[in-house]
Amino acid sequence: MLKKVNNMAIKIAENEEIIVVPMEKSMINEVSKIASHTLGSSFVNEDILQNDINLCAIKDKKVVAYATSRFIDQKYLKKILKDKKLNLDEVYQKIGYVDSIAVDENYSGYGIGTMLLKNTISKLKENKIKFALMAGWKNKEQVNIKGLALKEGFKEEFEVENFWKDDSLEYNFDCTACGKPPCLCSAVIYTKKI
Repeated sequence: MLKKVNNMAIKIAENEEIIVVPMEKSMINEVSKIASHTLGSSFVNEDILQNDINLCAIKDKKVVAYATSRFIDQKYLKKILKDKKLNLDEVYQKIGYVDSIAVDENYSGYGIGTMLLKNTISKLKENKIKFALMAGWKNKEQVNIKGLALKEGFKEEFEVENFWKDDSLEYNFDCTACGKPPCLCSAVIYTKKI
């Protein structure tokens, strides 16, 4: 299999290409299935369409991965970081929060997550966002996006315990590690000036 990574497409075999497109309402069911398998059931629903940047990786008209991001302010940042603090300049009034990136396990290892993150960063820049943040799910001692984050120039900051607890209770989503709410998983925070 041939891998060719750029910002718009990945060629995984001679006539097989994966492209990145904006997420549409008709894709939610496929996105939800990917999220349920990788992150937990009920993690994604139509509310995701309210986020600022939603992208899908498509192969043969099928969603094989997705990334979703939103613009947050310092107040929302304090809420999600709980008692932790980032030393940010006041210039970062609007922050790009990469909410989730998930790839169908059948397409893992082709650089699709990298392609989605690069496209997300480009979209953040187009929207004059100069600082990005990602929360990596920590399951046991592994962090799901650590390799991707570090490879793309994100800095590992710190761990936030029970990161998804409030959201899991509010939105009633099951965690793949914890099961029924509350989710007691931690997140590792990654940041990047863009």
